[in-house]
Amino acid sequence: MLLVGAGGHAKELVSVLNANGETSPIFLFDDVTAQLPAALFNLYPIVRTENQAREILSQDPRFALAIGNPNHRKMLADKFAQWGGHLTSIIANSAIVGSHEVLLGEGLNVMPLAVITESVSIGRGTLIHIHASVHHDCKIGDFCEILPGSHILGHVTIGNLTSIGSGAIVLPGIKIGKNVRVGAGAVVTKDIPDGVTVKGIPAR
Repeated sequence: MLLVGAGGHAKELVSVLNANGETSPIFLFDDVTAQLPAALFNLYPIVRTENQAREILSQDPRFALAIGNPNHRKMLADKFAQWGGHLTSIIANSAIVGSHEVLLGEGLNVMPLAVITESVSIGRGTLIHIHASVHHDCKIGDFCEILPGSHILGHVTIGNLTSIGSGAIVLPGIKIGKNVRVGAGAVVTKDIPDGVTVKGIPAR
């Protein structure tokens, strides 16, 4: 499997893959960071070119997004699909995922101790981070980022490419638009339109 990214989130995904019992070789891709070792933890090779990535994908087309930024996640998902890859979900065994009316898109990262309850829809390429929770009857769009310790309460809708900061709380029934940034620790009490950044308690 190829992880797209070789930074901190990639380290966490490698840990999840190991805990999940992944047996295939794991490679990482990063063509932008100047100073990188040849291999993460001296175990997982880091490749730097399109040709190397294409060669790996020709043997195992699975790739997973190992970065957080929503716009970068979408851009890289599109690029690696063009290179012959298949966007693949990584869901930690320790995550709790409901069993009724749960629709999960392809290419998710659902990290350790995350909670997704019932009647939840989560779009393609979204990241649900450590200790985050998504409660009943929520709908989360594509390539969103739900950061550690944030809580999305019941009947919330979140548009594509939106980031919910660490420790933020979105109260029940709220509608959040596309390309929104919610700051760390914010409490969202009112609907938020597309393309804005909010922070604070209550979020403004």
